[in-house]
Amino acid sequence: MKSVAHPLRLRAGADDSGMTLIEVIVAISLIGIIASAAIGLSITSQKGASVQQRQQIAVTIATEAMERVSAQSAATDPSTLMSYLYEGRTKAKVEVAWNANFGVKGLAETYMGWDSGAVAASVPDLPISQTVNRTGTDYTVYTLLGTCYMSTSGGDCKKLAASIPPATPPTGQTPLNRVIVVVRWNAGSGCAASGCSYLVSSLVDAHSDLQWNSP
Repeated sequence: MKSVAHPLRLRAGADDSGMTLIEVIVAISLIGIIASAAIGLSITSQKGASVQQRQQIAVTIATEAMERVSAQSAATDPSTLMSYLYEGRTKAKVEVAWNANFGVKGLAETYMGWDSGAVAASVPDLPISQTVNRTGTDYTVYTLLGTCYMSTSGGDCKKLAASIPPATPPTGQTPLNRVIVVVRWNAGSGCAASGCSYLVSSLVDAHSDLQWNSP
C-alpha cells in the first residue's frame, strides 16, 4: 500500500511576511525622536563650551591688563605730582571710559584719575580702552584708574566726604590707587542684551613704606 504525502498547510497568521507600514512609521518616528534629542544635547553642549571658552579668554585678557599695571611704576612723577600710572591719560578720554562702565563695582568709591598735563594727542602708558580679538570674538578692555582713601587702622578704601580728592590727605587716612579692569564682549547666546563682562580690581600702594594697617 502506497503512502501519500500531503502538502503542509500553514495555519492562518503563521506567515511572517515582514513589518507592516504602521510598524515602519512608528520605528522611523522613534528613531527621529531619539536623533533630535541627541542633536539638541550636542548643540547645547557646544554652546556651553563656547560660553565657557569666552569667559576663560576674558579672564586671561583681564589678567594681562592687570600685569601691565603691575609692571608700571606707581611712584609720583615730581614734574606733575601724579603717579606714573596716569601718564598720558586725558580727562576727556577717562570720562568716556568711566561713563561706559557706570555702575561697575568700586567706581562709586573711587576718585577719577587722569594726567592734568596730557593733551588729545598723548598716548597713555596704560591704555584706557582697547579692543582685542581672540578666536574671532572682539573684547573691549577698560583699565580704570583712580584714588581712594583707607584708614591707617584698616578698612575699606573709599571716597571721603569731599567730592574731589583733598590736596593733603586727612590725618589717619592714606591714599591708594585703585585699578579696575573691565573686559566686555557681546557674542553668543550666553550674553544678555547688554553683553557679557568680567571684572577684576586691585589696590596699588605707591608709598615706599606701608602706611595702613599699622599698629
